[in-house]
Amino acid sequence: MEPLTDDTNSEDWTPVAGHVQEMMHVGLREETLRHWRCKVGLKGRTPVHIYESRDDNGKLVAQKFRDKDKNFTWQGDAKNPHLYGKWLWPKGGKYLTITEGEKDAHSLSQAFGLKYPVVSLPNGTGSVAKVLKLDYDYITSFDTIVLMFDMDEPGREAVELACSMLPMDKVKIAKLPHKDANDVLVKEGPGVLVKCFWDAERYTPAGIVSGSSFTWAQLKKAVQPGFELPYPILQEKIMGIRKGEITMLTAGSGIGKSSWARELAYLLRMTHSCTIGNIYLEETNAQTAQAYVALHTDVPLRKIMFNPDIIPDALGEQAVKDVVHTKMHFFDHFGSLDSMELINKMRFLAKVEKCDFIVLDHVSIVTSGLESSSEGERKDIDILMTRLAQLVQETGVGIIGIVHLKRTQGTSFNEGGQVSLSDLRGSSSLEQLSFTVLALERDQQSDAAERDISQIRVLKCRVTGDTGEADRLQYVRSTGRLSVVPSAPTACAFGDGEDASF
Repeated sequence: MEPLTDDTNSEDWTPVAGHVQEMMHVGLREETLRHWRCKVGLKGRTPVHIYESRDDNGKLVAQKFRDKDKNFTWQGDAKNPHLYGKWLWPKGGKYLTITEGEKDAHSLSQAFGLKYPVVSLPNGTGSVAKVLKLDYDYITSFDTIVLMFDMDEPGREAVELACSMLPMDKVKIAKLPHKDANDVLVKEGPGVLVKCFWDAERYTPAGIVSGSSFTWAQLKKAVQPGFELPYPILQEKIMGIRKGEITMLTAGSGIGKSSWARELAYLLRMTHSCTIGNIYLEETNAQTAQAYVALHTDVPLRKIMFNPDIIPDALGEQAVKDVVHTKMHFFDHFGSLDSMELINKMRFLAKVEKCDFIVLDHVSIVTSGLESSSEGERKDIDILMTRLAQLVQETGVGIIGIVHLKRTQGTSFNEGGQVSLSDLRGSSSLEQLSFTVLALERDQQSDAAERDISQIRVLKCRVTGDTGEADRLQYVRSTGRLSVVPSAPTACAFGDGEDASF
């Protein structure tokens, strides 16, 4: 047979030449293998099957070899191989099937008449976590993801791992009458293999239990407190901030919602060693990271923004290393986006990056640029909040969200007006689906002694039921930090000449 031509640009390795030939002993036709560019050849003196790894432009980046004893080797750029066959199928579409091995992908693809997207794991079940993380956006661009792994214990374990990383509502599991897809093709024919695809069932997670399994001893266990907060009154009222819950922060415009959210995230990261996902939709990732450096060095963010040299390079580099480089993940996006896309990104942060908490700043902007449903912003926020509630239940991640307030007829929230749950802008689902809702109240136009002091108000705490005024926080202009006011408010050390910018 005429060998396939290679179009690699690599200068570091030479592709092994080969030719396409049918493999009827495993039921695979020449047409199928040519479509997949699967060849036979010699690696040294050893006869091998040759599987190609190509990038999205079709460029050859690596080759994988399988000898008659099922020994596998690679050459080329094989450090982080993508799904085998990914280059054959563009993103998006109705179905994507993922098989365990290359031969299984060839088998199902042939049964489909080479028409529908099929890919396989690049290195068997051991590569599940790595390749799903690498190709997450590609995989989740399809409406339905069918997992057709081997029917042995490693295959079943790989299915469970894959399902824990992928959107649960998209995944189906194919059950096979023989060990793998190629065995079905050879022993039963293509019709049975295609039927296995269509008979694939929605994934049902383990953990659905009957009420009869509970005992009084189990139910007597105390609720575990959340991560302790440095605000004594608030800590007593809500018993810490917990994973698996939505904690919503609110305040008037410019009062300090984002600054407080970053303070909380910094506390969770540095005091409790939590992994944090950062989704700040009104600032760049660099600005968010810069804000964490400001907190770590006790230098006001506004001073760093206008004079970065205020922090010595050695101190800045150490701060970045201490705070930003580990246990911090950022979403590179600005402005509104589809709520399902956002949920998929957050699921990735929770499942793959193992984030303990995700900060979402802010809820309203997620839907602000969308073409709203017939019921407008309220319905859009209802949908988003429902999906966020499902996400925390599914993954156990904690969400710290920020929400805006409606305009009020009474005292402006920018001038110290008292906040209530009914003031949350957009939808009643914001208060209904949040576990805890906290407000900051501050009069931006007050005298110097009060202008930088905010009142924390607990609007809701589902766990404790406690509400009302909590601690008072003072913005310390010399450090850019928020500190608890122990008793009466203290005058600002900088006087009237500088506005608070937190």
